[in-house]
Amino acid sequence: MSITRVAAWLITIGLILTLIVVGKSYLVPIFVALVFWYLVNALNDQFQHLPLGRLRLPNSVTLIMSLVFIGLGLYFISDMIVNTVNGFVQESDVYLPRIEQQIERVYVNMGIQRPPPSISELQIGQELLANFALVFSGITSAAKGIALVLLYVLFFLIEQGSFPKKMRALGLDMRSSTRLAFVLKEINTAMRTYLGVKTLTSIATGVLCFAIFQILGLDYALFWAFLIFLFNYVPTIGSITATALPALLALVQFETLTPFLVIIIGVTVVQLLVGNIIEPRLMGSTLNISPLVVVLSLILWSMLWGIVGMLLSVPITVAIIIITAQFPQTRPVAILLSRNGDVNTRKLKRPGRSRTEREQEIPLEQDGKVA
Repeated sequence: MSITRVAAWLITIGLILTLIVVGKSYLVPIFVALVFWYLVNALNDQFQHLPLGRLRLPNSVTLIMSLVFIGLGLYFISDMIVNTVNGFVQESDVYLPRIEQQIERVYVNMGIQRPPPSISELQIGQELLANFALVFSGITSAAKGIALVLLYVLFFLIEQGSFPKKMRALGLDMRSSTRLAFVLKEINTAMRTYLGVKTLTSIATGVLCFAIFQILGLDYALFWAFLIFLFNYVPTIGSITATALPALLALVQFETLTPFLVIIIGVTVVQLLVGNIIEPRLMGSTLNISPLVVVLSLILWSMLWGIVGMLLSVPITVAIIIITAQFPQTRPVAILLSRNGDVNTRKLKRPGRSRTEREQEIPLEQDGKVA
């Protein structure tokens, strides 16, 4: 590879990263809207397959049902978060003395002779109130952002009906049209599979953890279960964070260490069972991503876009692998990002031919050209 090509690649990557950082406030709502758009279409497909006999609901009706369903879900989630934060503020006088008792217990068990610090000395109360204020501010800004996201989703839903017509109007030759249709189909399939399976397994994880919290009598069990559901979308770090937070509350709420240990062990077992056994079976080989790349992309996108970047790191990486695998110049990027280096197993179908020819699948050759 010549020095000129290397320099061109570096400049291109630098410009893309600059655009991602500078345009964060504009790009993040669009990417989040794309995720909601996939969820709306997935719900729309499920509603259209409801067991109603010969009756089939119109597409416009099922789309409205999907939007209403997601809107109600967002409303209940925001209401639950606000009520939970209010509950923490109101019961801070109960939790703060318990924190002092736990600190004193640690000092006694470790044999430390000096008196333990008080809550006022540690300024924990002020820190908690400051964090709660940040949470309220975050909820307010998120509510404003959701309105913009839902507007983008509405535009995507309006545009998706005319997209096939625009594809035909591009006037591409057969090879370019086939390749473009193939890439879009692969991205669509991978995104739907990932979001569908991840949502299903996250719900299962949240329900099982909610049962554990309810049996123990943990405060705000529904909120912690939702947090586990949400953080399950974040690879590796999400599971650890979602386990630590309710465990810390159990350490403060209960007098003994038993609930704390039950939550640590129980939630970890649930996440290992769902994440390492059930989820790979449902996901199959759709997401051909290296585990190291998953972690690195998580770090990169969290640095660029924060929590939203963590949630979107895997879908963005999947799209990059699928797109770069279609062209000889970028095929090495897809191979490096993939789990096993095999990015040539997909097949294309040649459109515009006879029925016999359409049924003959066209493999992608090693040089990236379509046969």
